Amino acid sequence: MTIYVDGSCSGNPGPGGYGIVGFDDNGKLSFCEQRRFDKTTNNQMELMACLCVLEVFGTHTPTVTVYSDSLYAINTLTNWKNNWKLNGWLRSNGAVPENLQIIQKYDILEEKGYKIDLQKIGGHRGILGNEIADALATGRMTEKEVIERYG
Repeated sequence: MTIYVDGSCSGNPGPGGYGIVGFDDNGKLSFCEQRRFDKTTNNQMELMACLCVLEVFGTHTPTVTVYSDSLYAINTLTNWKNNWKLNGWLRSNGAVPENLQIIQKYDILEEKGYKIDLQKIGGHRGILGNEIADALATGRMTEKEVIERYG
């Protein structure tokens, strides 16, 4: 299974959401989720999308590949998180990392054996899964529209 995630926000903070779209090994649409929030940030939505995928597919075998266009989310969840944890959940400058509650939920699931393979993908480059996830995140498409069009 291959999954694409994206997050969005107007105003930062402001209204926003995340979108997730998954395709099975034959390229058929197999998962679609959209969540909208009244007050959030883009980075929160990028992280929430990854957390949702970890919760739903983290025990899937083989490990699910997840593509995100957010270098922030990927670095946070695959690199920085581990250093912050070793440092008592503090950054090297002693500050508490932004979005720590989401990051710690992700970490707890990983400690329980949940795993996804997070990969960077270029955003807005015509990659279908990324474009659909973006349309869901921004509210330009609904889950129903995605299923009707691509399902």
